[in-house]
Amino acid sequence: MIRAEKLSKNYGQVQALREVDLELENEVFGLLGPNGAGKTTFIRILATLLPPSSGRASVFGHDVLHERIAIRKILGYLPQEFGAYPKLSGREYLRYIAALKGIRRPKDEITQLLTQFGLGQVARRRASAYSGGMLRRLGIAQALLGKPQLLLVDEPTGGLDPEERTRFRDFLMELTDDRLVLLSTHLVEDIAMTCRRLAVLKRGEIAYQGPVSGLIELYRGEVYEAVVPEGEVKERLAVWGKRVLTTRQQDGGRVVRLLGEVDAARPVTPSLEDAYLALIRA
Repeated sequence: MIRAEKLSKNYGQVQALREVDLELENEVFGLLGPNGAGKTTFIRILATLLPPSSGRASVFGHDVLHERIAIRKILGYLPQEFGAYPKLSGREYLRYIAALKGIRRPKDEITQLLTQFGLGQVARRRASAYSGGMLRRLGIAQALLGKPQLLLVDEPTGGLDPEERTRFRDFLMELTDDRLVLLSTHLVEDIAMTCRRLAVLKRGEIAYQGPVSGLIELYRGEVYEAVVPEGEVKERLAVWGKRVLTTRQQDGGRVVRLLGEVDAARPVTPSLEDAYLALIRA
């Protein structure tokens, strides 16, 4: 369980988090927001790497300020910027992390994780020779060592190709029964494919929390779609301005999704991306 009460964090005059209230049980929960919304700050506080300026937070009953060691024993953490020791091989790095976590006889688990995330063939290769995607997979593997009760993953699919991203999402969905996973991302697709509930952070505050379906329902009947001929795209987009949610290319023109009715547009069922963008731009 995670519980945050009036949690705030200031960096000088900048308020990165503003009185965040959130309570989570065992599930895969999505934390969605644009860059700079406060997601990484929130994750780092829960990981006991950053003290809050005010308010409280606890992880499975342990206070993030006063019981950091207890939290770290049950925590798996993948930071947004992950780096392994370049002179260690993938297998050696996981052995090192296992030792830090106090895991006894980690050999079989390390082999299983290396295989699961497609690193079995390069397990003896130095991390300095890994591609960006391979390093990201190694980061995911180290976070999962020891089967932690709480898994914090910050932008986990960055650097992964589409197949790797799908594999990782599928794996997250298998973890819901026995642990809590907090998935922080700016990618709507990651949330849509893995989470039933989410919170949206906007300028350090929670703009929405609840079921994914609930956010979509907020904008049902308000999202429209128009097909715009190529020669009129620039003019139409300028007129519609911030009402434009998304655009995509189509032969001879552009398909535009908007918030609110316009001439020659038809109502459509909003996607999670539509609802999220409408909320962020409000």
